[in-house]
Amino acid sequence: MTGKGLLSGIFISLIAILLPLGNIAAAAEEIDMESYQKFGSFLSDFRKEKSIRALTAVIVKDGEIVWEQALGTSDDESDVPATMDTTFGIASVTKPIAATAILAEADKGGLYLDWLLANDPRWEDFCGWFSTSGIPFGGGGKDSDGTVIEPVDCERKLSLSDSLNMRVNGAVGSAFVYNPMTYARIDRAIEGAGGRPLRAIVRDNVLKKAGMENVALGWHDPEGGSALRLLAPPFTVQEDGRDIKASHSDDDFRAAAGIRASARHVAQFDIALDSGKLLSADWMARIFSDDTLPLRGDYRWGWFAQDWQGKRLYWHSGWEPDRYSAIYLKIPKQKLSLILLANNENLWWGNPLSAAEIHKSPVAAEFLKTFASPDRR
Repeated sequence: MTGKGLLSGIFISLIAILLPLGNIAAAAEEIDMESYQKFGSFLSDFRKEKSIRALTAVIVKDGEIVWEQALGTSDDESDVPATMDTTFGIASVTKPIAATAILAEADKGGLYLDWLLANDPRWEDFCGWFSTSGIPFGGGGKDSDGTVIEPVDCERKLSLSDSLNMRVNGAVGSAFVYNPMTYARIDRAIEGAGGRPLRAIVRDNVLKKAGMENVALGWHDPEGGSALRLLAPPFTVQEDGRDIKASHSDDDFRAAAGIRASARHVAQFDIALDSGKLLSADWMARIFSDDTLPLRGDYRWGWFAQDWQGKRLYWHSGWEPDRYSAIYLKIPKQKLSLILLANNENLWWGNPLSAAEIHKSPVAAEFLKTFASPDRR
């Protein structure tokens, strides 16, 4: 045990001696409250430094929301304060939500994970262009850290499973390469093979079961409720630190992105997932396993996975350039999760395409240091 951990243990022991048993939990909660306040102060400073208009955060512990914070305003006239009901474009945090719904649909026999991306009648033309493009995760190239990225092999019989696990680049058995464009075509492959529309799959298998009301699955969602009315408009930060209101993307809902939701909504998903309402125990064990990971981490069924100081982390980032960003981080062994949503891109830290490195995010690093250091269980 480190010196800090030893002192912490002594402090808790003294509390146990000095306080009646009924007050020990309250004292421990007070200690945690100091950590929450410290993290909240960090987020407040970070928001100002990064010119983020609206930032909301939720911490989930042991299946319930234990802390939340709404900072800033959701407009450019400073008269609409951000609240915990404020919604955002959650960008690629859509991926684990959509993946969960797709796996549940497969369990019910509504689709098969070995269905081919080529069931989309436009796949052949798309792949022909994509695999020869200058886009690194399409035509190949080098990652931001110099790692070689293989092109998409259109001769392979690429499946839904390949896409959900980011295994569409290179030969069978290659390491993952984050490929959002093939992920975005999952719904087309499902419908091309005779499956239900993705919007119905996600609403029935996730939103309804998790109690996630007033969530918009894209711009054209007829059941989106007040998600668009409460939406924080996106902003683009200029080089001098000033920001200007950005236009909204006209992209609709795909497995890769498109959900408009609040941080509380994502927390509802997190709680329902961990409680077993969304996936079978077999699927949960398969996704959130303790198996040995590659050195650079992995991507599985809609989640990045990596090890950090003896802790297994599962996470997803969201980055809609010039518009929105998000972080969703789970530490299953601690039953601890963090959700952050912002209406500019500055939560994004530039994670490589072929590695999982959330510890390099300044916000995630502060959270991990505060709540998940090796001496915390």
